[in-house]
Amino acid sequence: MLDQSVMTRQDALDRLRDFNIQGEDVYLIDLIPLIEMIWSDGQAQASEVGLFKDYLNQHVAKVNQMAGYKMLTVEKAERFISRFLKERPSSQLLETLRSLIPPLRLSSSDSEANEELRSSLLQGCLDIAASSVTQYPYESMERFCSSEKKCWFEIFETLHGTSQPQAVGSN
Repeated sequence: MLDQSVMTRQDALDRLRDFNIQGEDVYLIDLIPLIEMIWSDGQAQASEVGLFKDYLNQHVAKVNQMAGYKMLTVEKAERFISRFLKERPSSQLLETLRSLIPPLRLSSSDSEANEELRSSLLQGCLDIAASSVTQYPYESMERFCSSEKKCWFEIFETLHGTSQPQAVGSN
């Protein structure tokens, strides 16, 4: 993973350009952790993709609201993410793109907006993971498979820059 502690916003934008992600598409990398959760158990299940598309619609609306004009369309966002949903991307690619979220999208001077986005992404990941299981029946502690749990903690660490989740409501 890239060292976020020394990465500037411009470094992250330059790195995204290596993946042909520029302009308004930069605001769509927030969707990468959700895509990681979809694929974390090895399958993109219909219920997970459905939840993801709901989140995508909300995300596009939020970005446009913050911009004050229609910067993104749902159709453009769907085209952007289709390359990640058609077939499973490499975990290294997803991890690299995820590592660019903090310097690009979570480093604004508006700490409340940063926390709102961080929380929204983590909640979206939980919703996706909880929406489907890969096999029935499952034990009470297996609603989330071990690969989904591992993925969620990795996403948490990237978005918070810590090694363990904080208790809900703590600072």
